[in-house]
Amino acid sequence: MRLQTTFTRSGRSEAGAALLIAIFALMLISVVAIALVVSSGTDTALAGNYRMATSAYYVGRAGLEEARGRLLYKNPNYINNGTPGPYSDLFPGVGQVQFGLNDVLYIINPASGETVDPTDASGPYYDNEYGSEFAPVTINGATVHTPPVTSVSPMGGFPGPAFKWVRINGVTEKALGLDVDGMHANDGTSPLYYNGNGLYRCFTAPNCAGNQALELTALAYMQDKSTKLLQYVVAAYTFQNVLPLPTTSGTITAFPAALTLAGNGVSYAGPDASGFYVIGNDPTTGRSCASPPLSLPAIGYTNLADQANVVAGVPTTPVNDTGNYQGAAPSPPAPESISLVAPTFTPALQKPSQIESLIQTVTQGADVVLTPTPPSTTVSASALTAAASGFWPTYPMTMVVNGNLDFTSWHNSGYGLLLVTGNLIYDPDASWQGIVLVMGKGVVTGSRAGIGQFNGAVLVAQSRDPVSGSVLPDPNLGTSSVTFASTMGGNGIQFNSCTIQQALAPVKFKVLSFREISQ
Repeated sequence: MRLQTTFTRSGRSEAGAALLIAIFALMLISVVAIALVVSSGTDTALAGNYRMATSAYYVGRAGLEEARGRLLYKNPNYINNGTPGPYSDLFPGVGQVQFGLNDVLYIINPASGETVDPTDASGPYYDNEYGSEFAPVTINGATVHTPPVTSVSPMGGFPGPAFKWVRINGVTEKALGLDVDGMHANDGTSPLYYNGNGLYRCFTAPNCAGNQALELTALAYMQDKSTKLLQYVVAAYTFQNVLPLPTTSGTITAFPAALTLAGNGVSYAGPDASGFYVIGNDPTTGRSCASPPLSLPAIGYTNLADQANVVAGVPTTPVNDTGNYQGAAPSPPAPESISLVAPTFTPALQKPSQIESLIQTVTQGADVVLTPTPPSTTVSASALTAAASGFWPTYPMTMVVNGNLDFTSWHNSGYGLLLVTGNLIYDPDASWQGIVLVMGKGVVTGSRAGIGQFNGAVLVAQSRDPVSGSVLPDPNLGTSSVTFASTMGGNGIQFNSCTIQQALAPVKFKVLSFREISQ
């Protein structure tokens, strides 16, 4: 009986335990389920926010890239395409930019029927970032050029990226919050320029080395009314870093004369024609640029031992042609009346490896690269005309011929920078406005009559073996040559600093920095 009583009490004490366990289990499951629902909603919200933020980022980048592309004068949608353009003061010449400290230009991208005004403080697209960078000047105190440029992003009937505006302006240390010269004071009065190595303060703008740095700022405005500000600092990239221009101060240059023969054992032979000139004096009239005219030698050479070779190539019969080689006075003793000197040539182009590096740099940035179709080793100049259709003469181009180039029967004029790695076969009925580089094989020949002229500068250098085509060992360049038949005509070579500047117009706008601006 005791055992039975004990059993009965145990069963009564455990009554309801299963129910409690079931309740606790349901509560636990409910908590987990609620947590999963909340987590799922959070994940969905996070994913949505991430998608929106990512979209805003790429929308802003699209605006920056449109502005960067349209700064380039070769772009079909170049900002200053008008004739004369409404923004000609900001873009005074081919490939040139000149923004004052408070000059501002907007590219706007309104939706259909919408007004986008970055200067309207009561509107949703007000540009208050400008005031934070250029305080105490706000955007309403800046020189905002009108009308604003309209975006070309909507294409083919489809809406483009939803950025609302891109601001383009010059930049200072203060605007960037950057001490570029180590003076421990962020200056707000001097524009920043880019010289190929970095930014620096320009005290004599626009007459400064390199190119002005510009600030591009884009506002992305999304469907949920969230915004994002992105910013580039850009500067025009040109070949001036490797082909420095001549200046009045006598800076070391790649163009020390109208015709420069770089190398050792170089030779020159000019025609007997009395109308053929090599002139190192810049034209003083009809100039297409604001820089002052320069006076350089007619012919430059880099090895003093080669003077006799060059002098021997200047004919004295049947007419006294020595007076046809005019330019800066030669150093005594003067070789007859020929303007001929051994100038200080840029040290960056004095070795075969350096010339080859220049060839690669120009080729990488060229608008057109032409290569002969085997088994031929020569490109006809008619290919230049076809490649430049729609660009010349308004837009100079950078053109590279990997091989020989034959100007025979090409009665045209080219514009820009021409690089030939083989033999340049010159027909003096042809003309070129800008720079002619004959590098690699380093040979120029001509034998026909004509009335054409090189206006700019010609630089000839041999960096490759003329037979095998292999690169010569450093440090000595080879025997570059210019050989014109005695019966050849033409007007010769006229140094022109303006066409040289145009030939070295920007090939792109380089991004120097990128940042997302916190709001």
